[in-house]
Amino acid sequence: MNRKNTLIGATLIFLGISIWLRGYHIRTGSLLTLFLGLGLLYVNYIKKEQPYAIFGGIFTAIGLISVINEAGLFHINIGIETLLIIIGIIFIFLYRIREVQGLIFPGMILPAIGIYLILQKSFDSRYANPSIFLLLGFAFYIIYFIAYTGKFSWTLVPATAFLLIGIIAYAFSFRVITWDMIIIHKDYIWPLLMILAGALILLNLRKK
Repeated sequence: MNRKNTLIGATLIFLGISIWLRGYHIRTGSLLTLFLGLGLLYVNYIKKEQPYAIFGGIFTAIGLISVINEAGLFHINIGIETLLIIIGIIFIFLYRIREVQGLIFPGMILPAIGIYLILQKSFDSRYANPSIFLLLGFAFYIIYFIAYTGKFSWTLVPATAFLLIGIIAYAFSFRVITWDMIIIHKDYIWPLLMILAGALILLNLRKK
């Protein structure tokens, strides 16, 4: 009965606010997104389960931005790249409050993707495309130093792998390395890559 009454009360409040704000040209969908996000954050506060915090932060950010734009308080001309950065900052904030390690991953990775999209719009693809690997590599290194230092070092493996791929991608982009060079020196390159991969695995095992 308490749950039923809570649901009825929340629905009435939402409908009342929606009707009242309709005069300010705020759409019901935007308000519903905001309420959904706040509701999920409240459930996370009670149950302390990570998925509620993740989706609550996303829906709250999207809903709040939409409501502010539609209310005409000030216009936020926001693209998907900026939204990813904002959502990432929200996850970092939630991580600092809750200290749930899983929250640091979207907190670092989403801004990295957002910055990559900004670089794609600002620079030639020759310079921008390989940057995604470097950005993800730096993101995983930051994840390690923030949340996993002295505990687990597995994040160093994707971090180093992404950085190496990024460096190689830029080398191809600027023609420092070409496929002809790889074919000519294949007897030396592949063993070197195998040695590097093995060294990374052993380093990870040693730190564990």
